[in-house]
Amino acid sequence: MKKIIGIACSGLKRSVSLKLMEEFMRGAAEAGFETKIIKINEDLLGCTGCKSCKTADTFCVRKDILSAYFAELPEASAVVLGFGIYMGYPQGEAWTFMNRHYCLHKGMVGGECRIEAGKKLFPIVSQGAPDNPLYREHCNALLKPFEGWGFVIEEPIIASGANWESKLQEAYEAGRRM
Repeated sequence: MKKIIGIACSGLKRSVSLKLMEEFMRGAAEAGFETKIIKINEDLLGCTGCKSCKTADTFCVRKDILSAYFAELPEASAVVLGFGIYMGYPQGEAWTFMNRHYCLHKGMVGGECRIEAGKKLFPIVSQGAPDNPLYREHCNALLKPFEGWGFVIEEPIIASGANWESKLQEAYEAGRRM
């Protein structure tokens, strides 16, 4: 069975990005995928630059909420990344999540990648303010490094302002199209 891992940068019950991700995953499950959502807003450690992943030929050696993610990543067909925009930029957990992918390159950056290229990355982004081109620019800056790890970045689902509920069906349908 094909697998999709969801990374929810906010585990708050009122989290818009989490609600959209749950709809995406519901659609993907109906399409026959095994789905799992990992909420990383607690027990998340940052990359220390220790380089153990370079010398031990392993994923990140830090033991936290992302240990399960890295264990399952090689088998996954796709990753759904849900995060919010706070003060014009992706929230801190999203940046920490991205930085932890340093371990994907064997040796230094630019070396062989530990995962097979072609995994899809589905960004789901929420922001309280109406859509702003600068938000998209900042999101693109966060997502760009994933291309270097072989991910194929899909068009983001962006929910902005008070009308975010109109994006629930879009998220569900994106999951069904998997």
